[in-house]
Amino acid sequence: MPGPSRGPVSGAALVLRPSLRRYLSTVKWSLLPILVLLAALLFRGGGVGAVVSVMVIALASAIAPVYFRRAAVTVTPTEIAVTGLLRTRRTPRDAVGSIVAVALPRTHKNSKSLAHLYVLGRGGRRIARLKGSRWVEDDMRRLIAALGVETTKLGRLASPRALARRYPHAVPLLERYPVLAGALVVVPSVAAIFLVSLEYSS
Repeated sequence: MPGPSRGPVSGAALVLRPSLRRYLSTVKWSLLPILVLLAALLFRGGGVGAVVSVMVIALASAIAPVYFRRAAVTVTPTEIAVTGLLRTRRTPRDAVGSIVAVALPRTHKNSKSLAHLYVLGRGGRRIARLKGSRWVEDDMRRLIAALGVETTKLGRLASPRALARRYPHAVPLLERYPVLAGALVVVPSVAAIFLVSLEYSS
């Protein structure tokens, strides 16, 4: 878990970026079902399936490096800016109300946990989030120190849904219900395999 804040940092901007190495080391097993589905499309889906599989792999291979080069959390004396794949959201420093540090399991509640950091506005809405699958804990500590606001350390919770019960605006809907998130990936993929198989078996 990230340690305590040492007080605000003034002067030059602090720029933090996610770690691609951290991401690859923490999510490799969760990507396995998707890779199996893509392999099924590639080898069992005929020409169309192979094209779809190759396009998905190529798109993912292109987007991930771009995201990790572009994504950043920047803290200046006046604002905190969160840059994602497509846009940058800027929030005045004085709108930051609190920081929540929590350990959440990678997948199910008995799996190994990772540190997460949530920067919340005064109304409890999420301004920034550093997920343990992408960000290293040293950078979480640097962000706490740079912002210099109250930090609540919750320890380990059983799931993102448990965190949402305390901070309802901090956790996205799909993270509260991982089964739904998985269905949005698996169901269309299985449907695509089925339709392609029907096309080539007729």
